[in-house]
Amino acid sequence: MTTNEKLKTLIAAIIWLAVWQLGSMLVHNELLLPGPLVTVKTLGALALTGVFYINIAWTVARCLIAMIVSFFAGAFFAWISYRHYWARKIADLPVGFFKAVPVMAIIIYVILIAQADWVAIIVCFLMCFPIVYTNILAGLDAMSDEYLELAQVYGLSRGQKLRHIYTPGILPQIKSAISLIAGLSWKAVVAAEILSVPKYSLGYEMMNAKYYLQTPTLFAYIVVIVVLSMAFERLIKSALAHIEWHAYEGGRIHLHAKADEGTVATATQEIALKNVSKSFDEKCVLSGLKLVVVKGEITALMGPSGRGKTTIARILAGLESADSGEVSAPANVSVLFQEDRLLPWLNVRDNIALAGLGRGTGKDADERIKALAEGLEIEETLSMLPSELSGGMKHRAALARTFFADGEMMILDEPFRGLDAQLKDRIIGKLWKQETAGRTVLLITHIPEDAGRLAEKTITV
Repeated sequence: MTTNEKLKTLIAAIIWLAVWQLGSMLVHNELLLPGPLVTVKTLGALALTGVFYINIAWTVARCLIAMIVSFFAGAFFAWISYRHYWARKIADLPVGFFKAVPVMAIIIYVILIAQADWVAIIVCFLMCFPIVYTNILAGLDAMSDEYLELAQVYGLSRGQKLRHIYTPGILPQIKSAISLIAGLSWKAVVAAEILSVPKYSLGYEMMNAKYYLQTPTLFAYIVVIVVLSMAFERLIKSALAHIEWHAYEGGRIHLHAKADEGTVATATQEIALKNVSKSFDEKCVLSGLKLVVVKGEITALMGPSGRGKTTIARILAGLESADSGEVSAPANVSVLFQEDRLLPWLNVRDNIALAGLGRGTGKDADERIKALAEGLEIEETLSMLPSELSGGMKHRAALARTFFADGEMMILDEPFRGLDAQLKDRIIGKLWKQETAGRTVLLITHIPEDAGRLAEKTITV
């Protein structure tokens, strides 16, 4: 908030305090409307008593407990509903009900079945849970299929996907949910305390003040509740504001050596598509295709747009299923997609390292990442987020990730698109032979010169 905005806020507060004082003077009855000075004096007297702070502590504790339980329960059931359609259908009715029912109706019922000390927590949970659930479920539903396919290609475990893709991917929805329940929880807890009258609570003291016609005390507690509510929300929103994606040094993804390092993995005997057909929305993309990729060689795949080159790559990578025909493809494939698919919350180093997270890698992973970055001339970007990169740098980071991954086969979809001729020649001269040596490579390109220069065999579709 700027100095000018702070000044305007102060002036507005003074005006409303003056209106309050004027109203009190006109009514001239503290039982009906005590003035701000009387309220502050009463608040000062309350602040000298120990029970005043005990009441505040209990109310704040109920808010925090309800918020924490609501958040974790909402997140857990949102995940279950995201993974299982039947769980989503079961949850639809209670979530919709508690979003629609008035809070007072919930309070009245909960008072009948729970002890006074627990009513506020239960009510707050029932009001906040649907907000957390719907926000996080919406974030999960909106998760990019491109990121999930990336995780599938590189063999990330469910826990790895949860940590590196799902959780940071739904960060905006998490922040929104917490911000919303921060304001709602305080109102729900105090309202429930007023009706359930637990021994220690701000709501209980407000009810006592009403019973005994202690209007200045009632106003003093209202001031306390408003101030604490605003401070509570501002504190949480301030904390959330610092939770953003920032560039960082080093890496958060720590790679492990492969458990079977030094042994020979079982390899696919043949990489081929036999009489494969594939259609999308009744549009035939592949029809009776026969294709063989020679193991240990570089095969170029060429053809005009719309002839199914990317579909072939996706079938070989296990991202699409053929409608008919036989597919013999390796289990471990490294893919350079048409899109860069860099995770926006990871720096370039970690985006490259992601390719080794699920499968494991050698002991010198960091040295290899640095060498690839130098060969692709992006070594200065390793600590940067993708949003800080140019389009060409993003593409080279994605290419580095593809080279870094272990696998029986490497699929490169237009690996040098968008690069000027000089940079392209430098990268090919420094990296191409060493990164493709002994590897099965499917090079998808529309440039005949690249096919002739880089591949040992060319297939046209």
